[in-house]
Amino acid sequence: MATTIFNDDIITSTDLKMNLKHWFERAYISPISVKSGAIKLVLINREQAKHMSLLNYYAEMIIKFCQELYSRQTNKSDVFPWVKHLDKEEIVEFREELFATFNDAAHSGNWLALEEMLNAWIATAEAKTNPEIMELINPTGRPREYVRLK
Repeated sequence: MATTIFNDDIITSTDLKMNLKHWFERAYISPISVKSGAIKLVLINREQAKHMSLLNYYAEMIIKFCQELYSRQTNKSDVFPWVKHLDKEEIVEFREELFATFNDAAHSGNWLALEEMLNAWIATAEAKTNPEIMELINPTGRPREYVRLK
């Protein structure tokens, strides 16, 4: 197995010390591996590191959720415990939206969109636990009582 996961320059700590400004500027664009004996470190742009960290965090979460759905064959989840309030069709809709939004965020770096989507689904699940809210959202009325607006 390769010792690096990046298409990067591998330098020694001495190289880094001798030309610090140059290597910092390079690390802003592309990761730089620094090797000092058995110690191996990577200099990487902070935004790239943030993106990689969030990608990993959400990928693990989504994989665990999918494993739960397929292994348990129920709507119970430790990852998203609130899905128990959704019906099967809503869970399918949630899963599809989760995949699509995750894919978009992985390519665009807009992780806020994924958080907003999750929060919207949490609110939906919470609303389903409150009959008064559901009545306001989906009123049961008589169409004859409706007034046509022009």
